[in-house]
Amino acid sequence: MEPPEAAGPSAAGSAAAGRPVRTLAARVAGGVLGAGMLVMPPVVVALAGGDGLLVWTAHVLLGGAVALVLAALVRARIGPASLAGAVGALLGTWAERVVDGVFAVAFTAGQAAIAWFAATALLTAADGAPPRAGTDGLPLALAVLVAAGAAALGPRTLPAPVLRWRPWVTGVLALACAVWAWPGDPAAWAGTPLAPSGLTPDGALWLALAALFFAGVGWEAVTGAAPATAAGPGRTAAGVLLGTAAVAVVHLGLAAVQERAAPGPAPAPLRWVLAGATAAVLASYVFTNVRTAARIAARLYPGGRRSAERGPARALVVAVGAACCAFAWAGARDGGVPLLLLGPAAAALTGYALGAAAAVRHGGLALRCAGLLLVAVLAGLAVLGVPALSGA
Repeated sequence: MEPPEAAGPSAAGSAAAGRPVRTLAARVAGGVLGAGMLVMPPVVVALAGGDGLLVWTAHVLLGGAVALVLAALVRARIGPASLAGAVGALLGTWAERVVDGVFAVAFTAGQAAIAWFAATALLTAADGAPPRAGTDGLPLALAVLVAAGAAALGPRTLPAPVLRWRPWVTGVLALACAVWAWPGDPAAWAGTPLAPSGLTPDGALWLALAALFFAGVGWEAVTGAAPATAAGPGRTAAGVLLGTAAVAVVHLGLAAVQERAAPGPAPAPLRWVLAGATAAVLASYVFTNVRTAARIAARLYPGGRRSAERGPARALVVAVGAACCAFAWAGARDGGVPLLLLGPAAAALTGYALGAAAAVRHGGLALRCAGLLLVAVLAGLAVLGVPALSGA
């Protein structure tokens, strides 16, 4: 998804032209590495246990393949665009509306999941153990969403230095949480907001892999970055691969630390520091993402694209915030966090499948084969995953 706040096109274009490989790598890594660094390692280890690294590896390989196909597709065919704009230019307006529609809805579910994770962290800090499923965390989750939504109604945006440093702060905080096995022993997470009870081992693995698409929303950043660099196919592929390698180092590194950390009760002051920092950082992501969702939703009605460029209407921001709160109510069950993350997962699957279909339709022989293989993999994941998740 395009970043909620971005530099002007001239500055971005000149930087991209001068350092195409590094620019592409930075856009790929910057697009993917976000709130998922905090949310996903505990969720994956709770669901997948010792197979967590395998699930993360599969996710990174699939995401890198998506980015390579999309970059090759748009590099010389269209100008810089969002994923919706790219598939719309290549497949028709209907495809653009489908991608915008599913991402607008999915972003609201994703923010509810983020808010529930922040609420779970705060309750764990208070009690020393993660809360059981139920409505205990709902007031805190709603408070995060309401506060972020109210801030999104105002004219202020996060300063560019904050946006630039936020992923680094998030990564350092995620590493600290992993080292201290925060928010606690994964063996105790079944029946909490982090993991549903009653899933088969196969079902838990599929839920972990599906939920990871939330952490992978951002691979499509190449649709804006690749055309802007005006690089050849070799440098474009090199930039995407370098960015994928950076994502792999961060995600696999956090997962490895999380799996190997010795679970145990952290001192109460440390619990509160980690929980408070987690809630603050995640609230900042909800703030920017509510605006992003409203901006996407604005593009769905006639004339909405022009208003989206100026900024979404306040009524639309309120509607998005209300939808986030409605999803938060739905999250008051065991495993609410990963189940809410299936919304972004479905959106990513839809958008990436349409991008792969565009590659099959408009690419050369190699790109068509790659697009066809990617369509088959994504369709296979959906066909195999839905039955496995039916009991969740």
